[in-house]
Amino acid sequence: GAWHTPGRVGANCSRATMPPIDVLMVGAGEYTTGCVFTEAGAAPDKPAGVVAISFADMRRRGLVGEMVLCDAVGTRMPAVRETMQRKIGDVYKDMDLTMTTLPADDVPFDANAYKEAIKLMKKGSVVTIFTPDDTHFAIAMACLEAGLHVLCAKPVVKKLEDHLSLAAAAKKHGVLCAVEYHKRFDPIYADARDRIKRELGSFSFFASTMTQPKAQLDTFKGWAGKSSDISYYLNSHHMDVHAWSVRGASRPERVTAFAASGAANARLAPIDGREIEDTIVLMVEWRNKDGSRGVANYTASWIAPRADCHTQQYFHYMGHRGEIRADQAHRGYAMATDASGYASLNPLYMKYTPGADGGFAGQRGYGYRSIEAFLEAAAEVNEGDARVEDISRRDVLATIDTTARVTAMLEAGRVSLDNASRAVTIEYPNATDPNVVDFDAEPVGIRLE
Repeated sequence: GAWHTPGRVGANCSRATMPPIDVLMVGAGEYTTGCVFTEAGAAPDKPAGVVAISFADMRRRGLVGEMVLCDAVGTRMPAVRETMQRKIGDVYKDMDLTMTTLPADDVPFDANAYKEAIKLMKKGSVVTIFTPDDTHFAIAMACLEAGLHVLCAKPVVKKLEDHLSLAAAAKKHGVLCAVEYHKRFDPIYADARDRIKRELGSFSFFASTMTQPKAQLDTFKGWAGKSSDISYYLNSHHMDVHAWSVRGASRPERVTAFAASGAANARLAPIDGREIEDTIVLMVEWRNKDGSRGVANYTASWIAPRADCHTQQYFHYMGHRGEIRADQAHRGYAMATDASGYASLNPLYMKYTPGADGGFAGQRGYGYRSIEAFLEAAAEVNEGDARVEDISRRDVLATIDTTARVTAMLEAGRVSLDNASRAVTIEYPNATDPNVVDFDAEPVGIRLE
């Protein structure tokens, strides 16, 4: 049924009056469909993917209408459809996976297939983009110009200039564009953010670590070190949590990056000569509204061994009046089986075990809620119940107009690494007058020192 407990994002649009929204999923890989063409298969924290399973359940609930799935490789589509049927259709009751898939099954590769898919969508439809990082910009821009609401995987783009272009396009066309930072919907991270804002005083220190096992490198061997790196892929999550928590009171101004290497290159042995960093550390200096300074250390790695969970991840925040620590990998919930050994579980992200009635029961997972909240917000905009700026002002979704700081830090980190770890300055408006510091302003450029 179309039950709903109103949340902060979609509070003004009741489910009873909300017409179903058509959706286009661009990218048919692990996060969208659970389909992975490696020996290890899909990651254990998302065995059936996240996007398609969520949309199929939202269709069951009357929130989603037509579904279109587009990739660059048509010859993989039969395997993708079979995977979704096996992992979703055969596992949960009442999951309708009827969808148009592009390109045709006999097309080996068509990088522009998304353009044909866009033509199938009416204005106000929702698009999710989960493709290699260096393809996000062109796809997102084409969708925005077609009047579609865009939810894009992180990092939304790799360059600040492109981020600002997308923000301008979203504003011009009156559509939503947001980054799929699902950690904002983790109840513990969301509570930490609220406590940081209200109780812990000026920012002093932030440290985050996020690591994944070497097997994940095999899934990403086509683009690792070429179209993106481990900092863009994993550091972006906690950078967003941090920037979101101190927005309006603190801003990043200077970035220095360091990297470890050797293991990833040995495993993947790239023949094109690219260097794939094992671990990347970004050191970022922040300025606070009260004149004090803070420092952050964001660390990401993809050469970890297999462990009790797919992603080891935690952060430590210290303010002038207190500190907070969160370990997202360990929720005090573990299981051991003869078949799979010991594992730390996190159904707060995605709950794949069917409910007592045989249906999908993961509607409250933050992976699901992140997508549902975007759909709710798009419906509000379509129905005229809210403007794009209203959604942005609520500060729940990671809208494109409020997230350029993360892109600036990530790009600055890449520039620093490519220049022997020299520091990179993040530039803001009014940089000519040192006495004028707007802590709400988004960055406008970066400069190698």
